[in-house]
Amino acid sequence: MEVAVIDSPQAADSLVTAALRAHGSMTRHDLAASTGLSMATITRSVCRLVSAGVVVNGGWRPSTGGRPSELLAYDGAGLKAVGVSVSERGAQGTVLTLNGDVESRDSETFGLQDGPDAKLACTMGLLDRLLARADGRICGIGVAVPAVVGTSGQLTAIHEIGWDRLALGELLSQHVGMPVIVENDANCLALAEHLRGAARGVDNVVALVVSSGLGAGIIANGQLYRGRHHEAGEIGYLLMERASLQRLFPARGDLEILIGGDRLVAKAAEFGVTSPDLATLPHLISLGLSVGGAAKEFSDELLDLTALAVSAMCVVLDPEMVIIGGTGTDAEMAAVIAGVHNRLPGRILRVPRIEAAALGDDAIVMGAAQLALPGFV
Repeated sequence: MEVAVIDSPQAADSLVTAALRAHGSMTRHDLAASTGLSMATITRSVCRLVSAGVVVNGGWRPSTGGRPSELLAYDGAGLKAVGVSVSERGAQGTVLTLNGDVESRDSETFGLQDGPDAKLACTMGLLDRLLARADGRICGIGVAVPAVVGTSGQLTAIHEIGWDRLALGELLSQHVGMPVIVENDANCLALAEHLRGAARGVDNVVALVVSSGLGAGIIANGQLYRGRHHEAGEIGYLLMERASLQRLFPARGDLEILIGGDRLVAKAAEFGVTSPDLATLPHLISLGLSVGGAAKEFSDELLDLTALAVSAMCVVLDPEMVIIGGTGTDAEMAAVIAGVHNRLPGRILRVPRIEAAALGDDAIVMGAAQLALPGFV
């Protein structure tokens, strides 16, 4: 049997867990035969899953002359994962069962005058409440943020929240007394939709978080792709014109300046939208299509810029599907999808399916929880 080449512990753990759930108790040799993984990979995966409390000793297979073989069994009943998504407006969270069912939800809104420390305290308070409600074994906590999360777990600057080079995972881990996985929000959206949403079973996917700007998560050949420095999908740094080469972008990228939160808030005010919660791409695009005039011109600009970003991702990655999720009503998201889709035919080699995130507001927090439990998807 050909040995499968698996380049991540997460993928190996997922295969082992799926085999045990499907077939019941198995030996390590059974697992190798079922999954195609090498014995060395099986041994490492079993050690991780036993430590997490998901795999236990299931007895011993009678000897046929040598030493009895240990049977391994899945024991995930009652296990829970906690997922949290943090944005400039606040934080929301869920308690998720290993079957993907949302057991409870909670949220925290940041005050307009809240500083970075207050927002961190609010996030910790939300996490405390979620943990208190999880009446089972917690085997993973994941937190999604609109920032690059480096290989060391440190965030790049989140200007809207005021967190600059914050070791968020370390701080939250110390607060709750167990490891906390921190990940980019678009990566969480991509993972959730790939595992349980609109892109289930699709191995090449681009997922866009469309809110106060744009972010992209990438599933390539069935695996989450982060890139060498965990910066894959940072499309806010796409250069949009020749003049961009004459400028420097040390803090915010070219596309982010054109389509990000600061400009959206300023333009929203021009059109009489005073609530910061409505200064988003989906709302302003939908507004412009409804009222016309200057708002329509800005709506068209936002759609043009979004379509340019999507076209770049499609030409480079050749995805089967593009998922669009984030902050907006169903009608607003439909307007974004239609506007982007209508701009692409005849301009790129192939226009993939473009669909709304099927998991809605739960998508990012579900992805965060799943990332904290990479072997249990």
